[in-house]
Amino acid sequence: MTERLRIVINPVEHQPTSQVLAVAAALALEWAAPYVTSVIGNDGPFVIQPEDDAVGGLLRLDPERSERLQLAGRDALSEVESQICIAEDDEGNWNIPDRLDSWWVTGVALSATEFVGTTTTGIAIAETLAISNRTEQRCIELLEKSQRWAMEQIDDLLRATATSNPRILADTLLSLSSEVETLADTHAILRARYQADIDTISEHL
Repeated sequence: MTERLRIVINPVEHQPTSQVLAVAAALALEWAAPYVTSVIGNDGPFVIQPEDDAVGGLLRLDPERSERLQLAGRDALSEVESQICIAEDDEGNWNIPDRLDSWWVTGVALSATEFVGTTTTGIAIAETLAISNRTEQRCIELLEKSQRWAMEQIDDLLRATATSNPRILADTLLSLSSEVETLADTHAILRARYQADIDTISEHL
């Protein structure tokens, strides 16, 4: 089995705000480079700390995954029915009774009917969570900013890996090349099989 490239995201602090930012960073990296395994933790060959520019990664959550996180967050707080209102203090702590892991606390944030941020990161999270229209300009800006941040981390990872373990990099490139070839072959087979249908549809457009 090919060894995958790996990034470990180490939250700056243990407070919930830092934990949610770490999840946003993981989601941004997951979108930017699906061939890289991104995990939240402390130790690894390549460890980074998330920055506020990564907060737009929260917008990469699809509805199904977001719903699962919300259910998990509510379940962790035993708040299945009642509203969740989050107030952040100036150290990034929230008014929630339990210390939860990064993904559960993100689910709590997603479930909140109100999120009042105090720190710079908390305010950025609140702004991001308040976005409902993915086509609005601010949403696009946050996504682009998180994408740039993620690509900078990927570039650093590739440079470090090329120096410390070039074999992993070579294996990754070979694996990606094989996937591209497989997709191209699949596309060619499907097109050949359904070419008549494609032509018929095109005639009626």
